[in-house]
Parts: sequence; structure tokens; C-alpha cells
Amino acid sequence: MRSWGCACDAPPMRRPPPSRARSWRFPDCKSRGGAAKRRPLCRCGDHQERRKTMSILCEHLSARPARFFEEISAIPRASGQEAQIAAYLERFAAARGLSCYRDAADNVLICKPGSVGREAEPPLLLQAHTDMVTEVVFGHTHDFSAEGVKLCVKGNILSADSTTLGADDGFGVALMLAVLDGGAESHPPLECLFTAAEEVGLIGAGQFDYSRLHARRMLNFDSAEEHLVITGCCGGLRSDFSFPVTREPAEGIGLRLTLSGLCGGHSGEDIHRGRGNALITLGALLKKLEKHTPFRVVSFLGGDKDNAIPRDCVAEILPQDMAAAKHFFAEAEALLAAWLTSPDDHPHLTVEEVAVKDAMTAADGEKLLRVLSVRNGVFYRRADGKQPPETSRNLARVRMTDTAVSVAFSSRSPFDARLRECTDELTALAGELGGAARHHAYYPGWEGVADSPVSALWQRAYRATTGREISTTVIHAGLECGLISSRLAGLDVVSLGCNIYDLHTPAERMELDSLERVYRTLLAFLKDC
Repeated sequence: MRSWGCACDAPPMRRPPPSRARSWRFPDCKSRGGAAKRRPLCRCGDHQERRKTMSILCEHLSARPARFFEEISAIPRASGQEAQIAAYLERFAAARGLSCYRDAADNVLICKPGSVGREAEPPLLLQAHTDMVTEVVFGHTHDFSAEGVKLCVKGNILSADSTTLGADDGFGVALMLAVLDGGAESHPPLECLFTAAEEVGLIGAGQFDYSRLHARRMLNFDSAEEHLVITGCCGGLRSDFSFPVTREPAEGIGLRLTLSGLCGGHSGEDIHRGRGNALITLGALLKKLEKHTPFRVVSFLGGDKDNAIPRDCVAEILPQDMAAAKHFFAEAEALLAAWLTSPDDHPHLTVEEVAVKDAMTAADGEKLLRVLSVRNGVFYRRADGKQPPETSRNLARVRMTDTAVSVAFSSRSPFDARLRECTDELTALAGELGGAARHHAYYPGWEGVADSPVSALWQRAYRATTGREISTTVIHAGLECGLISSRLAGLDVVSLGCNIYDLHTPAERMELDSLERVYRTLLAFLKDC
């Protein structure tokens, strides 16, 4: 029997019976006193003792990255709620005698001296973010403020049970912890920066005191394709506004419309894939319905994270002609099939009757439909026609109260002029609807160093480790590289990743052997850099 033991009161971890898809997680533990030894940390802060072998992930991975990915997966780390993972990092550093700094934003910097004979070399900065996007399968619930994620292994694929996996950016955190734990025999002085609240606008990176850093070479671990070295990214910002609405009595039998089954995805890296936006799609259906019968909007709810393409939404309406409305929605599958051509989308529209007591005025319902028909997706493509796109916008969220509708967008472009075009359009729309737009969480684009020595060295290490080729590219997503580069003059930085799919959705999954290859490449890079 393979098992984990813990220095606390919890029973040892035991492997579940073999199955096609195995899932498990660490039990809750109560901390207990005891002398600190150099053993891996338990989620409770006490130390764990390896008994016979590692956990099931270690059937696929080297011991260190597997252990640390499991440990951080058990820790709640939603954006803006990084206190627990920051405390874990502090305990990790203290147990290993490493210097550690934690700021008010829950950014954590851990420094490790160079290995013997390399103490005086220029330092290297490693960086990843600790927060994760928290999405759950439609119809399921998960308290991300109190629970970690439940890991599932199926062959070479690691995923989570009904939630996002958090490989974005847990894989980067795990790699850095593995190196700090002693995984690299030879390395220069290391400055390991774990930033907070990246997924909601690079907030942690924007608040860090960069005078604490001395490195001018950096590896960022926040990408999702093993075979690519990222050397540039777009900039972006968030926009939101509310507009007032009036409700009035309108009793009767209405319809609840639930659109689900869309794939969604990252609003930057997946925006060009043609996947449907549930808010835009249901809004288009309602606009079509107007040709068949007048109706009143009772409610509309959908989307969540600013940087995720909405996968589902729910609306309630009060149609004037119920028979016409039901007939329209009975034939809506043909419209959805025509609009949603991505093989990743599997739309499902549920229509059910519901009692209605009041509704928005007809005029306010038209305001909502205007918002739902705003330009969305890719606006401009690169001049050479290649991916990634140049400029895009994502309608990310719609919420309603009795007196207002609030909406949120994310816009991306490497050009500030294009971003202004996006924001000017939203500012004008908000004003016409009686609201005021707020544009915030701006982050700059990033253009890497020409002929980057860091990029060349990583490519060489990857080829030597795997026998495979690797190439460079830029991406249509925001990375902390741009913000950090603006604070550290002369920084040579690249962004790296392992193979992760469907980020920011409950379908997020990671290839385990890819993580292993990236880890071994990192060790080779550290040896030669």
C-alpha cells in the first residue's frame, strides 16, 4: 500500500482503488507542534513524511513538482484571496532557511543563494502567479473561498472534478517550489517572485516593490504551450458600467431560457477560435424573437470572470404571444447550429415556464438588447493575417438588480490607440443608456528583447533535453512580463509553459509528461545559464 504520512492528526493518505479516472485530495489537518525538519510541507503547515513512495501523480512526474502541485491544489487561491497560499509560501521558505518577503498584496519573494561556486553570478528571476480562475461546471457548486480543487488523473491528463484545474498558474508555482526545494544541483542566485491577483488585472505585480529585485534576466511561467517561447504579448484593460432600469407589475406566465454547453475559454488566447459567447448568443436569439412577438425582459444573468468567455446564461421573459414564442424557441436549434460553428461548442437551450410578477419596462429591455448586440470578439487581425489577432473585446458578465443592469468587458490590443477605440465605444454606449463607464486594470503590452540571450538559452536547453525543436511567438493575452519589464530597465524575459488546454474553464487540463519535460528543461537551463 502506498501512502503519505503527515506530522499532524490526520490519517495517512492512501491510494484509492484503481479506476478509469481517479480523483482525490489531501484531508484537512490540524497543526501539531514538533521540531522542524527539511521535509515537504503539508497544507496545514506541519511537515509531511514520505513513507513508501509519492502520490499517484508521481507515477507520471518527478517527485518535487508533483508533490507541490498537489499541495497547492489543496489550498483555496481564488483571485484576491491569496492569504492562505502566501502563508504556505512563508512556511515553505522558513522550513528551508530561505529569505522570504511578503507584502500587503500577498506577493511573496523567496530568494535562494547560488549553488557552490556560483554564488557571485548575476541572479535569475523566476516568476509565476499564485491565484487561479475559479469556474465550475454549470449546475454544480464549489466554494473556492474554502475548498481547494479535487484532482483527477486519466492517463497522461490531469484535470479537476467539475472545476477549473488551476494549472494556470499552478504549474509555474510548482516548478519554482521544486527548484527552491533543492531540485537543481547547479544554479545561479535565484529570486523567485510569486505574484497575487494576476487574473483580475495583474494587481499584485502592479503593487510589488521592484527595488527588492536585482536580476535582469527572467523566466515567466504563465504560458500554455510547451513548444513555444513567448517573446511578446498584447496590453489590455477592463471596462464596466451600470445603467438604471425600472420595473413595473407584469403578472403572468413567462419563459425561463437557459443556454449552456458552450466551451468558453480564455478571452485572449481563445478569442480567435470562433467559440460562442453565451451572452451575445442569447441576446441574438431574443433580438430574433422580437420579429415573432413582443416580450418583456424579467431577468438576465450570465458570465463571471472578466478574462473568460461566458459559457452559459439564463434569462426570463414575458412574451405577449406565448404560442409564438414557444414555436420560435422550438426551432432555435437550427439558428444556434448556424451561429455556433466551432466544434468545441455543444449548445443546449432549455425552455421552461415560470411565474412572473414584474418585469423591466419595454424601453429598458431594449437597452439591455443594445448591450448584448455590442461588437464582440476579434475586431482587427494582424496585417500578415497570422494568429494571434491584433485587437479584441469580450463581453464577460451581465448582472441585474431591481434598479440597474451592470456589465463588464475586457479589451486587448498591443496598440493603445486600438484600446481607446474599444473604450470610447463603451463610454458612448454607457452614456446613451444613462450610465457612466469605468475603465481600469490597464496593463501594458510587451515586446521582448531582440536576439534575447535568455530565449536562445532556453531553446538550446529544450533541444538538448527533449530532442525537439521549439519556436518563438507573441500571444494575444496579457502577461506580467510587460508590467515587470516596465519596472526593471533592461530586463531580458521570456514566458514559458507546458501543454494546458481550455484555460479558464472547467475543462482545463494539463499534460503530465509535458510538465515533466519543462521541469527537466528548467534544470538544464539553470545549469548552463
